[in-house]
Amino acid sequence: MNDARGREARLRPAFDYLYPDIEPGTWQPVEVLIHRVVTMLYGDRAKSGVITGERLLREDHFEFRGASARPSGLPSELSRLSDAGADPEHTGREVDARRSSERP
Repeated sequence: MNDARGREARLRPAFDYLYPDIEPGTWQPVEVLIHRVVTMLYGDRAKSGVITGERLLREDHFEFRGASARPSGLPSELSRLSDAGADPEHTGREVDARRSSERP
């Protein structure tokens, strides 16, 4: 597992019944929580549609704080590790489109 990079999350108390191994309301490094969720999924794959979605840590189940520097080699303009697997040519067009829409 990689060293923690500064991003933290905590489980919302309303979803504690889905994550018996995670204490709700306690800030923890995102990497630690991802490891726990993956371990849970490995033990019971039927939970994958319930506790995960597009991301391993669902934004409706967890609160987030902090920021992380991008690991070397990944596009600096993209904020998610999953973006790194995107086709660079296609991704570049999306980034350019975002930038132009943000300009006044």
